[in-house]
Amino acid sequence: MTRIAILGYGTIGKGVAKMIDLLKDKYDLKLAKVLDLPSKKDELGDLLAANIDEIANDESIDIVVEVLGGNDFAYMCTKKCLLAKKSVVTANKEVVSNNIKELYKLAQENGVNYLFEASVGGGIPLIRPLIENIKINDITSICGILNGTTNYMLTKMQEDGLTFAEALKLAQVNGFAEADPSADLKGLDMVRKISILTNIAYKTYIDPKNVYHYGIENVTKDILADIKTRGYVLRFVAQSSLVGNDVTVRVEPTLVKPTHPFASVCNEFNSCMLDCTTNDKILFYGKGAGSIPTATAVAGDIIQIVENKAFYEYNPVNDYEVNKLSNNGNMYYVVGDTSDIKPDLSDEELSKYKFYARIF
Repeated sequence: MTRIAILGYGTIGKGVAKMIDLLKDKYDLKLAKVLDLPSKKDELGDLLAANIDEIANDESIDIVVEVLGGNDFAYMCTKKCLLAKKSVVTANKEVVSNNIKELYKLAQENGVNYLFEASVGGGIPLIRPLIENIKINDITSICGILNGTTNYMLTKMQEDGLTFAEALKLAQVNGFAEADPSADLKGLDMVRKISILTNIAYKTYIDPKNVYHYGIENVTKDILADIKTRGYVLRFVAQSSLVGNDVTVRVEPTLVKPTHPFASVCNEFNSCMLDCTTNDKILFYGKGAGSIPTATAVAGDIIQIVENKAFYEYNPVNDYEVNKLSNNGNMYYVVGDTSDIKPDLSDEELSKYKFYARIF
């Protein structure tokens, strides 16, 4: 029997518990402990762990699922569990993006696994296929809609005519947006995700603090109407590219033509496109937000460990310069007193506008 502990019993944690219950007979799984606040005692009963030591020091626990959110406490818990020789599965993109080098090495040293399929793309199998692809491909570009909350909001604004505030409220009601959605709206969530993909694909380490990002908080119905008249659809896109020893990583609102694959990625769905040296383009698509899609990715990592098939290879052998070029050669849609399309603007020039979006 494989005994599992869950750190965090929020939306994702509850989804993971459901998946464990669904798969318990097929894979001989048992939910042993859950770390959360004392207020969850009525809900969890004897499953509730008082502190992380109760889990880390329990030799009967094999796998720990970390879905706490945030960085510092989750990082401490993860490190303590890896040192206790327990495999850790996580959906926490902040901890992964900030600490991937240290935590991956720690897992290797202790003969356990550190798996994070659910940290990028929700329910889309993306991390493991990427790792398999770089064995035979060089990846030159990664481009993706990697946040279900903002994609859901933009869809509702463009297709249903909702205001920004109305779309955000609806996303919160449907469980796609947190009470504090700032990390999604400002692009920080996608910064963490694109940095994880970049680190794996280019065999390097990119600090998420060095990723340029501009959010969608200034999007209005009038802007979307103007974009439509120009023959485009607005999407919120993360992109990473490698040219020589220069890596460019940016998260920005982006205009795409209706014929572009991203134009049909709507609501809480995500998509990611890889440019490869031998496979040309590879496109991934699936639900990027919600309890069960994310919990499904977590469950997939758990089963990989149970079946002794878990193998993540992260080898940061390259040291690249990040966002070295001040001008990135793109066309931009800009909104000041009027709207216009301009080429090759620096970040300083872009900051002068009320809103801007890159054009694919």
